[in-house]
This record gives sequence, structure tokens and C-alpha cells, in this order.
Amino acid sequence: MTTIIKFIFCFFIISNSVLADNNKAAYELYKELRCLVCQNQSLLESDAPLALDLKKVVRDKIELGQSKNEIKKFLVDRYGEFILLKPKYSIQNILLWLGPILFLFIGFFVTFVFLRKQSMYKEEPLPLTNKEENSLKKILDNNVS
Repeated sequence: MTTIIKFIFCFFIISNSVLADNNKAAYELYKELRCLVCQNQSLLESDAPLALDLKKVVRDKIELGQSKNEIKKFLVDRYGEFILLKPKYSIQNILLWLGPILFLFIGFFVTFVFLRKQSMYKEEPLPLTNKEENSLKKILDNNVS
């Protein structure tokens, strides 16, 4: 009888540690994968029906013994790289990674060119002709007296 109790006790301890490892791996994957329905939420944060289905898929794949990379590859093949919260560095994603810097430089360049053109085309007042000066003097003299 004591051996049966020891066996049951050992079984629960071992199965609990295995489940804890599986839950940890699933938890890490949930943080790295995007919910396809919600805007910029991870699977961990989302309660959408599709997110719950994806969580189940991840758990099933972990129970089958697949690694994180294999599960990610499966999901990327099925749903595209959009499912990854942090996309891979690749040629296809170069605009995604360099785009903000590129747009910042373009903005600075356009601003610089615009301001430079504004300073080049400053209009300076033309000098008055003699006739205009005489007319202005008459007007001023009439208003003063």
C-alpha cells in the first residue's frame, strides 16, 4: 500500500513539473505572438475567440514535443509574419526596420530645402522714385499741419 502511495505521489510531482515546463514555454510563446484580431495585443493579453484557439494550438504543439522555433515556423507559414510581435530581420522587412529613420531624414531634408528657398526669395523693398518721394512728402506735410 505504501508503494502505491509513493508511486502516486511521485507521479503527481513529475507530471506537475512537466506541466510547469510546458506552461512556461507556452507563456513565453503567448508573449511573442500577436493576436490576429486585436490591435497590437499579444496572445497573452487577448481574450478573442481566435486568440483562445491559437493558444490551444500552441499548447497542443508543445504537448507533441515541438520546439518554440518549430511552432513559430508553423504559425508564420499559416498566418504570415504578421503573427510575430517582433518580426525577423530580413530583406523583406528592411523598410519596416529602416523606414522610420528614412522618413526622418526625408523630413529634415524637405524642411531644410523649404527654409532655404524661403530665405533666398526674401523680397526687399524697392527704393522710391523721386516722383513718389515728392508725393509722399506732400501727403505727410498736409497731415502734419
